[in-house]
Amino acid sequence: MHRLRLPATLTSLGRGSEASYILHRRGSPVSAFTTPLSHSRHFKLQAQSYAKAHVYKVYDLEREVATERNLRELDERFAEVDKELKGHTNITRCGALLPDRLRYRMDEITPKVDYKFWTKRDLINRIDELERLTETSIADSSLEVNVKKKKIKKQEKEFDFKAHPTRLVALRFAYLGWNYNGLNVQFDKTPLPTVEGLILKALARCRLIESEVDLKGCEFSRCGRTDKGVSALAQVISLKIRSRLSPEEQQDEANDDREFPYITQLNHALPPDIRVYQVCLHPPEGFDARHSCRSRHYKYFFAARPGELDINAMSEAARMLVGTHDFRNFCKIDGSKQMTHFYREILSASFSHVKSVASAGNDTEPTDVYVFDLHGTAFLWHQVRCIMGILFLVGQRLEQPAIVANLLDVERYPCKPIYDMADDVPLVLYDCEFDSDVRWKTATDLANGQSATPGSTIADVYALWYDGVIKNEMQRTMRNVLESAVRLPERAALNPRLADRVQINVGDGWGKWRSAYEPVEKRKVTDHFEVQNERYRSRKVRVGEHAEGEQAEGEEKSEAAAA
Repeated sequence: MHRLRLPATLTSLGRGSEASYILHRRGSPVSAFTTPLSHSRHFKLQAQSYAKAHVYKVYDLEREVATERNLRELDERFAEVDKELKGHTNITRCGALLPDRLRYRMDEITPKVDYKFWTKRDLINRIDELERLTETSIADSSLEVNVKKKKIKKQEKEFDFKAHPTRLVALRFAYLGWNYNGLNVQFDKTPLPTVEGLILKALARCRLIESEVDLKGCEFSRCGRTDKGVSALAQVISLKIRSRLSPEEQQDEANDDREFPYITQLNHALPPDIRVYQVCLHPPEGFDARHSCRSRHYKYFFAARPGELDINAMSEAARMLVGTHDFRNFCKIDGSKQMTHFYREILSASFSHVKSVASAGNDTEPTDVYVFDLHGTAFLWHQVRCIMGILFLVGQRLEQPAIVANLLDVERYPCKPIYDMADDVPLVLYDCEFDSDVRWKTATDLANGQSATPGSTIADVYALWYDGVIKNEMQRTMRNVLESAVRLPERAALNPRLADRVQINVGDGWGKWRSAYEPVEKRKVTDHFEVQNERYRSRKVRVGEHAEGEQAEGEEKSEAAAA
């Protein structure tokens, strides 16, 4: 049996180092010993004795496997080694006398050293040496890791968007607005993300648009703007996005199944409270999400205890809204728009009962949930919330239903009285209606829309609904526990200061507290819209002049510095 063939080297690590002498058989260690090589003669002699023992052992093993031809050469070489070892000469010199395949290879390992025989000076030197080795090894390892990371990182290939065809599409989507800073994308920093901002990011991430900033480049248009907190269930945007079909192939509806699965791609990149559920791949010529919309339908939800609001009076006041009117007193004037025309057409306005909620706490009767439906061709900024703010005053019997007709009379009220708008969260853009030639398709209508796609979308919405149901029940239970544990006295007895105060219902459950109610007709009014427009223009001119002055001053300083 072939026993040992030992390629190795014998070297010295120098003063104050540990040396590990390891015998290898074809690279595998078969035995090892370690010893410190210090200034002490005792340790030098100990190291030499270990070396001698292993050299002789190698010699014996090699003789057993050597051929007759090589035996003479082996004996001559070991005779020289034996002579050197008996004279206690340098171990490195002894190793150099051995054939390359018989040298010892010394590796640094952590030896078990008995330091009790070391002098104080040797111990201090040893500690300094270990600290230097540690710092060096850490630096080398960190450098190596950084180099590996740099090698692993690959350069992303630039995507040439212009090399791909595009097509105009319309997307219909729903979102819950209380987690967002409104629909419109804002290029300034906002406290919360905007719905359009997330949709544009998703489109850019899917490489469907070239840039999430360049809206003109993709012919972007939105149907109806919603403010912070307001939701929508049938919002529509139109834009040009990348297509996998050539312009000729896009004209044939038979190729729709080969198009990108836009709905699936976007829903994977959007949060669960923003869902795209329909796409129009063939909008009519000249389609624009805003100007092609025929009408918009808003809903406003609110709850009331029995007798808290006069729904009949609110319905009577709402009917006065129907028709084409000047709604300058039911909106917020935006000077940047420079608007002078405030006529809008309301198609219908009505209240309906949604459901009754089980009583909670000290309530003896269930709470009723109602919805106000407002259907019109177009709306002004904050128009629906301003209308609901006035209707809540009518429902609390603080104003007569005729207040609506009075505010629509711009000769009687040329300027808007100051009053509270209704809360934003209960408002939802329920529907945006288009002509019948705008044909919508869902994911299941397209071959690339897998059956799991709409299912996953519905599952996301179900999870949101389930979360709301559980939280609502927990809040109801909390109210029952607290109100049963603490019997609440009448409001005046609980806090006498509230006895003469009025709580204005604004649809948020908290209300606005006033020391006394002041009728709308006696309140202060805002400036006329022409005054507000002029104020904005003047401010814009001043800002422009200031910017020009700063630019001129900067140029003068640059010329002076150059001179």
